[in-house]
Amino acid sequence: MTSLQDRLPGTYRLVSLVTTTTAGEVSRPMGNDPAGMFVFDRDGNYSVQLTPTGLRDQSYTAMFGRYRVDDDAATFILTPEAATDPKLVGTTVVRHVTLRDDLGIFETPPFTLDGVDATTVITWRRVADPT
Repeated sequence: MTSLQDRLPGTYRLVSLVTTTTAGEVSRPMGNDPAGMFVFDRDGNYSVQLTPTGLRDQSYTAMFGRYRVDDDAATFILTPEAATDPKLVGTTVVRHVTLRDDLGIFETPPFTLDGVDATTVITWRRVADPT
């Protein structure tokens, strides 16, 4: 089977962003129809942009930097060099990855939301392979 390192690079469009708590609560923090693009090149660079649509709060999230893949853990690790949230710069952002057909399904590690454990699943559709 081809490695995640070989399969991940490409351009993806955002399909959905859904947060689910261990209590079973489901939310869509960027609305029902968010927009976004995630680009991974073969040299370890990435750029991602997300924005809600149809919400009063039109907050925009973006960052770029370097990434690496852990094939054994089926994860990628982002190291932001610049971001709309400056607290992310120099940190690491980990996502578990499932690639299925033209979908990239990226899941956050568990985090606490209003005192309850939660995860966010971000689904992307591949629209182009790297050149």
